[in-house]
Amino acid sequence: MRGLAELAMRGPKPAVVLSVIFACVPVIFWLSAAIVSLVILRRGIDHGLKVLAWAILPGIAWAATGQYSVLMGLLATVSMACVLRLTVSWEKTLLTLVPLGGLMALVFSQLATGQVDQLAAVVMKFITSFMKQTGKSPEELSTSLQPLVHYGVIGLMAWFNMLSCIIGLALARSWQSWLYNPGGFRQEFHAIRLPAISCFILLAITLVSFAVSPFMVALVPLASLPLFVAGLSLLHGLVSIGKHGSLWLIIFYVMVLFFTQIAYPAIILTACFDSLFDFRKRAQSKTS
Repeated sequence: MRGLAELAMRGPKPAVVLSVIFACVPVIFWLSAAIVSLVILRRGIDHGLKVLAWAILPGIAWAATGQYSVLMGLLATVSMACVLRLTVSWEKTLLTLVPLGGLMALVFSQLATGQVDQLAAVVMKFITSFMKQTGKSPEELSTSLQPLVHYGVIGLMAWFNMLSCIIGLALARSWQSWLYNPGGFRQEFHAIRLPAISCFILLAITLVSFAVSPFMVALVPLASLPLFVAGLSLLHGLVSIGKHGSLWLIIFYVMVLFFTQIAYPAIILTACFDSLFDFRKRAQSKTS
């Protein structure tokens, strides 16, 4: 990966070629977004936008076929890279996830109706089958759940795309750190801590959106994503302060993978409490 970053930083042409190549494959568009973001973070927004002008062409071609993830992912990642470049704040950058993700969800709801309907139909089929197995009549419940499932699928699609955007931006920042500021990204990531007001606004969105309108359901996973990243930052920071080693992180991520339904909400709530009590500062004082 470091060799890829070094190649991209040799000049505009290598950066353009690499970003275009990776943008041609939807599942690894985040590598293209990472290269463009690296140019923005290191050389400036104007240089990065010139590279984006070429990298976005495969995204437009994919959008013409009904695949919008590449185009929207590139634009969202570059937008966050610009925020990070201007503010040098991961907290402010993470908070842009919600409006950017909301815009992405709106695009999916209007333009990617085929994909949304297919996924929603699969979910509804599963719910109906489960209701029949429990001996309950699924017809009335299915009618009331259909709008929630529809917008829930849109929200999950946007969540996965925004998660890829965060991965691309984090990769770009780590490349910049490796090449020009060793250890800088690690220090930045371990220090991410969202303001308490922002945390509880995001938490409120995740809890009450169901009661506001069906479309607000799409914001539930998106509002949880900044909290999730802040929670991961807290864990990495505590492991680093305690000098416990990478084995703890491996165990943690395995648990997240196999117990997502429990681990994900726990991480979100922990990030909210950290915004109030600053666990890293307390751990640092005990260590000292």
